[in-house]
Amino acid sequence: EVPSKYREIDLSTQKLYSIGDQTKKVLKKLDKDVEIYYIAQSGSESSDIQKLLEKYEEGSDHIKVEQKDPAVNPKFVSQYTSDGVSNNSVIVVCGDKNKVIDNNSLYETTVNYQTYSSEVTGFDGEGQITSAINYVTSDSMPVMYTLEGHDEATMSDTLKDTIQKANIDIQSLNLLTMDSVPDDANGVLILSPTNDLNAEDADKLIAYLNNGGKVLISTSYIDCFSEEMPNLTKVLSEFGLSIGNGLIVEQDNARMYQNPIYLLPNVSSDSLTNGVYGKSYDYIMMPYAQPILTKEKDGVTLTTLLTTSEKAYSKTDLNQ
Repeated sequence: EVPSKYREIDLSTQKLYSIGDQTKKVLKKLDKDVEIYYIAQSGSESSDIQKLLEKYEEGSDHIKVEQKDPAVNPKFVSQYTSDGVSNNSVIVVCGDKNKVIDNNSLYETTVNYQTYSSEVTGFDGEGQITSAINYVTSDSMPVMYTLEGHDEATMSDTLKDTIQKANIDIQSLNLLTMDSVPDDANGVLILSPTNDLNAEDADKLIAYLNNGGKVLISTSYIDCFSEEMPNLTKVLSEFGLSIGNGLIVEQDNARMYQNPIYLLPNVSSDSLTNGVYGKSYDYIMMPYAQPILTKEKDGVTLTTLLTTSEKAYSKTDLNQ
């Protein structure tokens, strides 16, 4: 059979049927056999999914794709899940591990508030399938702990889904009941706390960071950060960082979106920004942002990722 890449021209402007560089790297490194079962009734297959699955099968000798018709094999899906599975869903299997990708997860949707109906806005087949392959072939999943106990912000469903799609296990962390950050922590997320840490918890985080740990901290501009949160400030200052007072206001129209506090900052080149830097869509919107102040410290390297224009300023009196 002639491979699809030679007999088909990709006419999709969104390249629905192509696979990206990240997926190609995953397939190239694959050293375990993976079965991908396409659950679809005969005659009602999705060409989007079929063509994408062909690319996976062609991308690695370890990938085998097989269609399963639920009308012909009604009990096939039950060996992987007790839940119902929609037509045109996918099941990825490697050894004893499997991941079911329901058809609803393959398409991105949004609500049209004029018609109050759900509309398909994108196809996330590659993201979901590559994530599933990573999951079933990995020996262990990295763990990200989210700090709790200080009235932190609630993680949005979009953020949670994005993290889980990267096959990262999310677990809560209350340092009050622990001697230290758990040894299996690949990172700690501190999401806009409205109450300060206690001094002991700050020391535990500093010890974790000095031992090579990773922490992602977001703050809320509504809090008077440096005055009300000295212990969280202590964690930041250990690495030459502090949060400036006020809310950043942009005056360059090219660096804002409709509103001076909806920032479109300049993006610096770094491994953390390579999915955006230099692309035609290199915009990251940062609404209600605070200034991050830096101070040189021995043994610490600071890398700036996002910057405003030189016309921006920090508004400290939010009542005017």
